[in-house]
Amino acid sequence: MTDRNDGRVRGRLWASILGAATGAALLATPGVAQEKLVVQGGAPVPYTGFLSIYVGQEGGFFKEEGLDVEIRYASGAPQGTQITAANQADVAAVTVEPSINGYDKGIRGKIFSRINNHLIYYIAVPEDSPIKTVQDLKGKKIGVASFGSAAVPVVRSILRSAGIEPQSDTLLPVGVMDQAMAALRSGSVQALGLYDGIYFALERAGVKFRYFRHPTLAAFGNTGLFASDETLKTKRDQLCRFGRAYARATLFAVTNPEAAVKLYWKAVPGARRGATEEEAMKNGLAEVAPMLKVFDIGFPPATKYGTIDRDAFEKYMELNKQEGVIVATPPFDSIATNDLIGCINDFNGDEVRSKAKAWRS
Repeated sequence: MTDRNDGRVRGRLWASILGAATGAALLATPGVAQEKLVVQGGAPVPYTGFLSIYVGQEGGFFKEEGLDVEIRYASGAPQGTQITAANQADVAAVTVEPSINGYDKGIRGKIFSRINNHLIYYIAVPEDSPIKTVQDLKGKKIGVASFGSAAVPVVRSILRSAGIEPQSDTLLPVGVMDQAMAALRSGSVQALGLYDGIYFALERAGVKFRYFRHPTLAAFGNTGLFASDETLKTKRDQLCRFGRAYARATLFAVTNPEAAVKLYWKAVPGARRGATEEEAMKNGLAEVAPMLKVFDIGFPPATKYGTIDRDAFEKYMELNKQEGVIVATPPFDSIATNDLIGCINDFNGDEVRSKAKAWRS
C-alpha cells in the first residue's frame, strides 16, 4: 500500500525490515479446519501498513475464522492488484487507484472493504516555512516521488482548488526520504507532494511539517481490501471471514498498541529495534502509532467497519478523470461493493476490546 505504487520507494524505505516470519498463533481455536487464503500486499516488503494482517496471524484471529493466511509481497499496488485480479491471490491490501486506472485495461475486481480513514496523498511544507496556506504555493515548486505517482493528480487538484493553475514545471520528481529532503533544503522545491507513510517516517526522524490536504476528499479512505470478481463470487464466505478477522485484528491493535507492536515483532522480527525492551517498545510505538490512527475507521457496535462512501469514491474517480489519469470514470458498482460489510461486521466489538485490554505477552 504505497505510493504504494512505487516498489523501488518501498524497497529503500523498508529494506531494514526484510524477512517476514509467521509464529504460533496465541488465540487459535483448537479443532477448526484451516483453509488457505493468500493475501497480496501492495508493497515489496513487510511494514506497518500490513499491521492488521500480522496481528491477525499472530493473534489467532484468522485461525478462529478457520483461515490459514499467507501474505505475499509485490512491487507496488498496481502489481498487487493485477496479481489478485488474475486470481493468483485471493485478496489484496492496496490503494484503490490501480483498480480505477486499470478498469479500461481489463482489471476486473472490487474493493470490498475500506481500511483507512483518509486520502494518503497531501502536500507538506516545513513547519517554519513562510508558506501558510495553499494560496501561498502559487509560483512555488512541489516535489513528488515521480511523475507516475498517484499523488500527482491529488496535488494538482489541491492547487486548482485554491485557484492555482499548475504549470509544466510546478511539480518536480525528487524521490522520497533523504532525496526529497535534500531537494527541499536546497530550495529546488518549496513543498513536497508525497504520501502518509513517507511523512510518518520523516516525522520519526525529527522533521516537522505543516500539511495541506484536499479540501473535499481529505477524509476519503483510498486504501482497501480488493478481490477479483471471480473470487467474490466463488469465495464469498472466505472473504467474509477474512474481512471479519481483519476488522477484529485492527480493533485489537487500536485498543492495545503495545500488544500490536509485540505481535508485529513476532511476524517481522527485523522490525524490533532497540538495545533494551523499553527502547525497543518506544521505537515500536513510534512506528506503529501513526498507522493505528489511520486504521481507526470505527468499529461495532457504534460503526460499521469498512463501509465505502460511494459519493466520495465517485468524486475521487472524477478527480482522476479531470487530471487526465483516466478518460472515463468506471461505474462505481464495477469497482467497489458494500455487499460484504454486513458479514464483516458480524462480531462483538466490545468483546474484542476486552480481549485486547486483558492481553498479556
